[in-house]
Amino acid sequence: MSYQIDAKDRELYQQYIDFANDVIVHQAHLWEEEEAIPVDVIKKCAAAGYLGATIPSHYGGQGWNMVQYGLLNEAIGGASVSLSGLLNVHTMFAQTILKWGSEEQKQRWLPLLASGQAIGVFALTEPTAGSDTGGIETQFIRSGEDLLITGTKKWITFGGAADVYLVFGKLEGQSIAAIVERHMPGFTVTPIRHMLGFKASHLAQLDLHECRIPVQNIVGRPGFALSYLAPYALDYGRISVAFAALGLLRASLEICGKHVLQREAFQAPLIEHGTISALMTDLGVDFSAASLLCFDAVRAKDDHLPDATEKIMIAKYFTSRAAARHASNAVQMMGALGCNEAFPLARFYRDAKTMEIIEGSNQIHQFLLGKSFARSQKNSHTAQRIPVDGRVTW
Repeated sequence: MSYQIDAKDRELYQQYIDFANDVIVHQAHLWEEEEAIPVDVIKKCAAAGYLGATIPSHYGGQGWNMVQYGLLNEAIGGASVSLSGLLNVHTMFAQTILKWGSEEQKQRWLPLLASGQAIGVFALTEPTAGSDTGGIETQFIRSGEDLLITGTKKWITFGGAADVYLVFGKLEGQSIAAIVERHMPGFTVTPIRHMLGFKASHLAQLDLHECRIPVQNIVGRPGFALSYLAPYALDYGRISVAFAALGLLRASLEICGKHVLQREAFQAPLIEHGTISALMTDLGVDFSAASLLCFDAVRAKDDHLPDATEKIMIAKYFTSRAAARHASNAVQMMGALGCNEAFPLARFYRDAKTMEIIEGSNQIHQFLLGKSFARSQKNSHTAQRIPVDGRVTW
């Protein structure tokens, strides 16, 4: 992967890897048992600048570009996908404020988010509205100079550890997003436990009952929340998932590569057996292909290319599918050791399945990308032309 990044980015990536090795690798399985990332680890992420990764320096952030943000998620995701979830939702919140927030909102929240004094998350999903965001039922009602919010949000990543939430709903029939602080009356946070994957990512249900917020907390214009704010933020979420899945593939390749070279069966190293060699081949090829897709996506985002969102969706779709497939194969190659919860591959197996669902399920990606690929051929000058008699010409 290093051949795809320059010297500065390689240096940053090594810092990310060192952090993962020093802070995460030897503790990640314990976090799964506790179903929570410890506060001191979140503070270490903040001290390293990771919570301000993409926030501009004049608001106290690092100002890293999308390649650098992707590398951060790759390094952290290869050690703990649960912790990469913090980078995901916190960045989605921060980037939405940076792009669509008022200057007052930026001045208040971005320095706090960059320093880690406030953890921000994205509260879009509801019990009956996941990929179908149009089905959101949370209601905002005007009450003088304030808004009253009533509704429920569910499966909110790091919702149990956050200080501030970007809550989506409807106001007089128009989609709306607004900042809600945890201490506001009428706002209740309930942790969700016993998940398949992302077990340590503080998932929560948010219940709002006539939760009162000032009208100044609206982000962007009413009517824009689902058509502009949410899709914009999801680019960052999908970059995070794609690169975390890439990190999972890389870590699986490292662990399995060492194992099949050292472990012997039937008087030969495992790698000498055809079935194992085939599994390692597929893992290595898909890791290489996923790397190309992920870097193509973030460079398109950095260059503000019109097809950046589609490239990000392609990267998320391919890499999460590959991660799920090869996490399963990695467990198979490692045998009983791969099934041990104290060993990373059992966690990878569970987390990889979850990555096929979050930030738009892979079926939603298929639905959207399939149409896009078909439409892109409508005016293609290289498409085959098939005459009535059935003969194929160009």
